[in-house]
Amino acid sequence: MKTLYLLRHGQAEPKQIEPDDTRNLTLTGQKESLLTAEKLLKEGLRPDIILSSHANRAHQTAQIVAETLAYPVKNILIERDIYYTDERSLLDLITGYEDKYASLMIAGHNPSISYLAKILSKNQSHDMPTAGVLVLQWQTTKWNDILNHPAKEILYFEPEV
Repeated sequence: MKTLYLLRHGQAEPKQIEPDDTRNLTLTGQKESLLTAEKLLKEGLRPDIILSSHANRAHQTAQIVAETLAYPVKNILIERDIYYTDERSLLDLITGYEDKYASLMIAGHNPSISYLAKILSKNQSHDMPTAGVLVLQWQTTKWNDILNHPAKEILYFEPEV
């Protein structure tokens, strides 16, 4: 079985800050991220591995989630390809991942996270809000086989601060 967590970063500082990847979470973004992490903890959901965009706001979101789930922050893997990418590239990253991991979290950005959520869940209403998470599961043991199986939605959560 494969489980995928699609996590959008929490609310970030205004876009006027340059370069864009240095934008940090706001206090609201930190609170949103904590609410999402607490929901995952309450539901007993914890990924085997966390991949994060290198952008500060995504990495900070991943760190908050990791700390709450007792996942070692030092084990978060930075994937530069998650930043400013399209949903097809994200899907290629996921389907090309090592099968030894049964569950995988991607901490990334819109619009690619929302587009991918809609494609994989086949639910067009999944516009991922800041710090929102979608957890999907497939009855397969191979990441490159997930598109050949229907996804089961385990959790869709929109934090409200």
